[in-house]
Amino acid sequence: MKKLALIVVTALLLFTGCSTLQEKDDIEGVWRMVSAHWFNDTINLMFPQDIEGGQIKSWQDGYVILAGTVKIGGIEGPSYMAASYTLDGNKYQEVIIYHDYTIPEGTTLNLILEIHDDTLIQKFPADENWNLGEKFMYEKYVRVE
Repeated sequence: MKKLALIVVTALLLFTGCSTLQEKDDIEGVWRMVSAHWFNDTINLMFPQDIEGGQIKSWQDGYVILAGTVKIGGIEGPSYMAASYTLDGNKYQEVIIYHDYTIPEGTTLNLILEIHDDTLIQKFPADENWNLGEKFMYEKYVRVE
């Protein structure tokens, strides 16, 4: 009887230990952008107020892709990106593989990430110490799946 109990306890420990290793990050899945604010020295744009269109962002197994279309001032174009990513608490980092704008391949971006239920918010740029400046940009997404 003691051997049977030991086998059952060992099996339970192995099962729960292995299932913990297989859990997904909260970020994994497909997310749809619902609002954003981008700016630099020459632009100050808010979505959806200033930009028509939309985009989705999908995270899976250490990679992220973004796809969509945007229309600004009557000019329509694609919006896409692929990157590898790491997430440590709220410290999120992307290393660009492809990007539709001027961000070169291999560029590392530091962002602060918040996930609350079905809402994901990215704030950027963060410096090497993960601090946001006085002014920062953000993108807000809701989970699709």
